[in-house]
Amino acid sequence: MPDLVFALETHPGLKRPKNEDAVGHALAPWGGVFVVADGMGGHRTGEVAARLAVETILEHLKGVEPSPRVLLQALERANERIHQEAQRPENRGMGTTATCLVLDLPYALIAHVGDSRAYLLRKGELTLLTEDHSWVAERVRQGLLSPEEAKTHRWRNVITNALGSFPQARVDLLGLKLEPGDVFLLCTDGLSGVLEDRTLLEVLKHFPPEEAARRLVALANEWGGPDNVSVVVVRVPEELPRASRPYALPLEAAKGAPVRLKLGQEPEELPTQVMEPKGRRIRVGWRDILLIGLWVLVVAYILLGYFRP
Repeated sequence: MPDLVFALETHPGLKRPKNEDAVGHALAPWGGVFVVADGMGGHRTGEVAARLAVETILEHLKGVEPSPRVLLQALERANERIHQEAQRPENRGMGTTATCLVLDLPYALIAHVGDSRAYLLRKGELTLLTEDHSWVAERVRQGLLSPEEAKTHRWRNVITNALGSFPQARVDLLGLKLEPGDVFLLCTDGLSGVLEDRTLLEVLKHFPPEEAARRLVALANEWGGPDNVSVVVVRVPEELPRASRPYALPLEAAKGAPVRLKLGQEPEELPTQVMEPKGRRIRVGWRDILLIGLWVLVVAYILLGYFRP
């Protein structure tokens, strides 16, 4: 399998005394795992929460075949560990964002909690794959704030979802089929909250991952460096393996479009080729037959009573 080209960078920024971000990765025969996390809860507890998230996710995915369910379990396990630590009086308020990219070539899976982000650069266009779990982002989605207002709102740093904040994790899952040369950017809000998307696009388009990661961190610091900044840049090989997977993805994801995944609602098998059907087929199961039969009996009983003298 061709090697992935990637780079990871993290920096405390210019205004924070300590770096509460964490990044990590692990390569595997099927591809690799990449994680960014942005801790919260104080200069000590935030650092611990982010580190626990990255370590736990990588440990859970080590040596196993990836799937949406396994990825979800990795974040759930991280949530349990951080939530347990947060019950100690000295760790009150501990939590962390986490955005994890699993490259299971030729597919990609993404799990996301908080306001760190995952972007996809494909054919010269940059797409934000994740939705921020923050107070201002939710108001923007509701149409109550404009994106410009959200950038300067006094509550722009209020997170509505983080690992460790609740006993149960609330995780967004996405999946898509890769295309040769795709580039992924994972970052904390120390980058996305400072640089415009068009700046991210220009850097990712014109520089390889290692140089792009360095330049993005440097630009965030040039623009004030108000927060810790962490960046992961991964470029997919030009030659991708042709392989099917035991897990299921929705048809749109199997064709290449990023799609949110809902466990238990995917098709029974992963489509590797998309063919236009010549005619629509209606599949009728035994439950459908039973319901139709009951409906016929009810209607017959009603009609019999109506026509009986």
